[in-house]
Amino acid sequence: MAEAGGRRLLAGPLVILIWSRLRRLGVRFAALAGRIVAGRQRRYPARRRPRPAPRRRSQRVLPHGPAWLVRLVPQASAYGSQMQYLLADPDFAALVDAAPQARRLLRPLCRMLGVALPPPPRTAPPAPPEAVTAPPQPPAGPPSPSPPLRPPRPAASRPAPPVLPAARPPPQRA
Repeated sequence: MAEAGGRRLLAGPLVILIWSRLRRLGVRFAALAGRIVAGRQRRYPARRRPRPAPRRRSQRVLPHGPAWLVRLVPQASAYGSQMQYLLADPDFAALVDAAPQARRLLRPLCRMLGVALPPPPRTAPPAPPEAVTAPPQPPAGPPSPSPPLRPPRPAASRPAPPVLPAARPPPQRA
């Protein structure tokens, strides 16, 4: 890419933007891989506070679309084949599957190079619930009376009413 920029096939600022983008992706992925290998990466990171809405730019700075880097710099197709080889490696696939952030970091790089990112691993489907069998049906015949909603309490368990002292008649005045 530097060669294409040096031959003035690409504008200097565009070359700098592309190099900066690639460097940032590489640094972020290396830091993530280091955390995964060290065992300090959580499977699902804590939620962050919501960010304010980004300002919308009137036009894109970098080109976009599948394989845009290969269209600008045909020599980049060699790096696309290296990326395909790396994605096919089982150790690298395990590293990518260990954290969803790795997939988010690799997606723009794969798009630049025109490489298809393999789909994420499928999680095991939830176990089907135990089959609930219907209770046996009563024999056909006259309907039985429905049981009361609440069975009456036995008389022995009811507390006896309190015994009040005998009332005296009020004194009479003469």
